[in-house]
Amino acid sequence: MIQKENNCTGGEETRRAILEAARKRFLHYGFKKTTIDEIASDAGIGKGTVYLHFETKEALLLTLAREVKRNVTDQMRAITESLASPEEKLRRMLMAAILSVHDVAQVTVHGTELVDELLSPRLMACGQPERQAQLDLLTRVLSEGEFDLPCAPAEAASHFLLAMVPFFPPYLNPCHAKPSCRKGLEAQASAMLDFLIHGIRKH
Repeated sequence: MIQKENNCTGGEETRRAILEAARKRFLHYGFKKTTIDEIASDAGIGKGTVYLHFETKEALLLTLAREVKRNVTDQMRAITESLASPEEKLRRMLMAAILSVHDVAQVTVHGTELVDELLSPRLMACGQPERQAQLDLLTRVLSEGEFDLPCAPAEAASHFLLAMVPFFPPYLNPCHAKPSCRKGLEAQASAMLDFLIHGIRKH
């Protein structure tokens, strides 16, 4: 069990203070250079209290990674429930995922390093439930739309996510590693989505 219970250790408020301190440290100084002592000091608590909530520094990173993924899932769910057309929902859901991760990567000089850590195999495996939730939402939209799919909606949803991989860090286009290239990233991803959606649109 990576994350411990906190019923007697200051509750949710203390836990959130630890996570916020860790997030700021990881973004500004990098995951590897940040210590538990520094996180505890920034949170205004003792080092031991951090360990009452999280067993390791990696457990903190894992929790933050889940929050990033959950934020994307929440955005996608909101779009799914909107009144937009299925085609527009599909486009907006995938763009939300791409731009959310880009913004985390570019928020500070160490943002890319943090995203690299979040995308490591050991943390990606732990984020599988959120990925599945996102696949389910995409599947729902593909099922409700009048698309000419060459396979089952669930399989098509997986293909869409795979097609978006080049637009996530580590970027194949070095330009996208710069904050100023957000518009360029958005334009290229949008063009790819237009191409893919055109391929499944009933003519």
